[in-house]
Amino acid sequence: MKLFRVIVASFLVLGVVGVAHAQGPSDEPIGTLAQLMRGIMFPNSNKLFDLQSQEPGTELPEMSPEIDEALAAFMGTASARFSGVYRGWPDVEGAAVALADGAKLAMLEGRLCENGEAAPIDQADYIEGARLLEESALSVLEHAQNKDYEEASFAVNFIVESCSHCHSPYRDGPDSRQEPRCQ
Repeated sequence: MKLFRVIVASFLVLGVVGVAHAQGPSDEPIGTLAQLMRGIMFPNSNKLFDLQSQEPGTELPEMSPEIDEALAAFMGTASARFSGVYRGWPDVEGAAVALADGAKLAMLEGRLCENGEAAPIDQADYIEGARLLEESALSVLEHAQNKDYEEASFAVNFIVESCSHCHSPYRDGPDSRQEPRCQ
């Protein structure tokens, strides 16, 4: 009987330890809305804007050693070295996914603006902007997965509209002479 209790107690302890290790990430936002924009939205939206001027998968001209060295000095060696790992359609797909998921991250309760104010996650126009961003990014993703350059490039226009939907009232402010409401 004593051995049975020891075995049961061991399983209970191991089970509790296993549960503690199985917890997922926090639901709390880590950075400000501005940090989210600079880290996820800005670089990935620019990748999609590039799609409108160059079809993914087309050959890029070789860089001379001088340009490659200058780029490495400007961007840092790791960024320069790995900037071309995911090129073409995989890069477009990744950027679209980042923006679609980024829209959800922008809506996390507790997200603050850079100025310390709460992000306007309860405002209808902000909610609509996040919805439009997710929807337009998913459209780009679908067309990128089909390698449909014309449709993917066209769908990027709606990314621009979704950005403007929030930038006008919250980043730029109703009057450009005023401080922005949220950054």
